[in-house]
Amino acid sequence: MRVSFSLLLIILLMISCNAPKVFTDYAAETNFEEYKNFNFYAIENSGLSPLDEDRVYVTLVDSLVGKGFEEKLIPDFKINFFAEVFNQTSNSNFGIGIGGYAGGIGTTVSPQNSKRTIALTVEFADGLTNSLFWQGVVEARFKENLKGKAREKFIQSLVSEILQKYPPESEK
Repeated sequence: MRVSFSLLLIILLMISCNAPKVFTDYAAETNFEEYKNFNFYAIENSGLSPLDEDRVYVTLVDSLVGKGFEEKLIPDFKINFFAEVFNQTSNSNFGIGIGGYAGGIGTTVSPQNSKRTIALTVEFADGLTNSLFWQGVVEARFKENLKGKAREKFIQSLVSEILQKYPPESEK
């Protein structure tokens, strides 16, 4: 029983390390009820391929329309998005030591794993003032060799993770 519990704990730890991490921030004075319709800024230097730009764009539109927002030429808020792909090095240390008063032996194993990571940022700004009022960032492990439907599902999952945090729950 003890071995299976330890194995389960290790598996959960490994899964949680690969789960996307979402970070959001917003202007405290924002009344999110005022923002009913949206449009996009021109996409420039997004850090994404043209196909991935289209995937993010379509997923954002579909998701926001599904939440009850409407795409309009003159919007309440404008959307900007961009991404950065980078190597994330993980340092995990494991040490063993045996010793006593006069001496001892020990060893440390420090594997360094480099994983490709994508950080997708989505920003919402007021349509009139262009003032940023909400930002969401999702970081996830990125398999650059994904193609077609698999890559589309990956992008959809990233956007979905971000938009789960919009609008933010009101603070009390």
